[in-house]
Amino acid sequence: MLEKRAPIITIMGHVDHGKTSLLDYIRHSNVAAREAGGITQHIGAYQVEFAAQKITFIDTPGHAAFNKMRQRGTQITDLVVLVVAANDGVKPQTIESIRFIKESQVPFIVAINKIDLPDLHLEVVKSQLAEAGVLVQEYGGDIEAIELSARTGQGVDKLLETIVVMADLLELKADPAAPLEAVVIESSKEKNKGSVARVIVRSGTLAVRQDLVVDEITGRVRLLENERGQSLQQVLPGEPAEIIGLEEVPEVGSVIRDSSRSYDADLTDEFAKTGELEKSFRMGDEINWENVDLDVMLGEREKIKLIIKADVKGTLEAILQSLDRDSVDVIACGVGQITEQDLELARDGKVLLIAFNIKVNGTVKKTAKNLGVKIKEYNIIYHLIEDLQKSMLKLMDATFDEVVTGEAEILQMFEMKGEVIAGVRVRTGEIKKSDLLHLKRGEEIIANPVLKSMKHGKEDIERIGTKNEGGLTFKNKKLDFQVGDVIVAYRKEG
Repeated sequence: MLEKRAPIITIMGHVDHGKTSLLDYIRHSNVAAREAGGITQHIGAYQVEFAAQKITFIDTPGHAAFNKMRQRGTQITDLVVLVVAANDGVKPQTIESIRFIKESQVPFIVAINKIDLPDLHLEVVKSQLAEAGVLVQEYGGDIEAIELSARTGQGVDKLLETIVVMADLLELKADPAAPLEAVVIESSKEKNKGSVARVIVRSGTLAVRQDLVVDEITGRVRLLENERGQSLQQVLPGEPAEIIGLEEVPEVGSVIRDSSRSYDADLTDEFAKTGELEKSFRMGDEINWENVDLDVMLGEREKIKLIIKADVKGTLEAILQSLDRDSVDVIACGVGQITEQDLELARDGKVLLIAFNIKVNGTVKKTAKNLGVKIKEYNIIYHLIEDLQKSMLKLMDATFDEVVTGEAEILQMFEMKGEVIAGVRVRTGEIKKSDLLHLKRGEEIIANPVLKSMKHGKEDIERIGTKNEGGLTFKNKKLDFQVGDVIVAYRKEG
């Protein structure tokens, strides 16, 4: 029998617009049933209670560099909250989020954050949203816009009220007696727990001692815990939990099922991943080093060679999705602690070893030093990507007297007022209006354009940073550029 379930919410938006602050305020103010101690562990999602309605929030990284991570979140989400800062307006990652929301056809709410600040531009923000194709109700559209402050809490209750109303309109229901389907949102291998899968149940019931299967992995539920570290006997549709008991670590985005139940043979798993990431990069908990040929893996073209170890697969995937594969060779990657095999492969400075959210102990550091291995530790993905971007620039092709400072790919072309505009996305470094430029097609420099204007939307700008987008027009009247060409910014040496 179908029963009402909790809505699953994902929060999107530009970096620094307050997504994390909003999640934190909601989490600390509305923890379900006000349990003592609050949230004590990270399981990739958490549940709050508001107006007698349970709401599940996916707690995934929110930086613009992790668009793919957010996309995976919306594959299982019912509703998106798009956060836009009142003092900053629509930015490139805002536009990216809008594009994906529309492609996914997921209902959404706009949360205009930071209204406690003095320098506000609320009407400008709403106008910019309209230009980006989001018409809020004040502008004759049907998108609800909530003005709030994640710092003071002003307007947050109104946002939660709106979520509850929209969830009711969506009539979200699931059958607790149906065969189990639980989506993996994070996974890892931990010293005291073994293989851990953090999931949200979409249908059926997840229970202790239940036999499970996910892809080729099997196991039995030994322990279920919520975000407060409390043991659970069962988990119903719409609820998050941590599963301990699988024999191996499942991939993020995979669907866990009850091995004792039958499923339709032609059932299409709408939550399953395409597997493209796994085809591009080798992911796993244990790396079969006997099959790794370092000379072959390094290739002929000089690239940054990396081994990446992260705490959970969700984070590892976010890192991999953010890398420029033309500039980086990922020799191996996985979750868990740095091993002797990792150090051996990276010895003599041939490969950089990245440790993300992993504590590297003194013994490993000493061994690394003796082997000439460089280990870089990070706990913020944005910092990791920034450092890699800087390193990539040093490897980019340039003439002997030129230093490359940025690279942007032309993604689209459109005409406005008789001028052809190149819509670009900066891959590395930055592009400034005053830069010297090459236009490259493949490896060939076909022109040396001069910028006439640089815009974001209708706003004139002076620079476009890494991973951001903008529109360029050129002084060269007959510049022959096309989608796929690359703009390279450089400066002359000495």
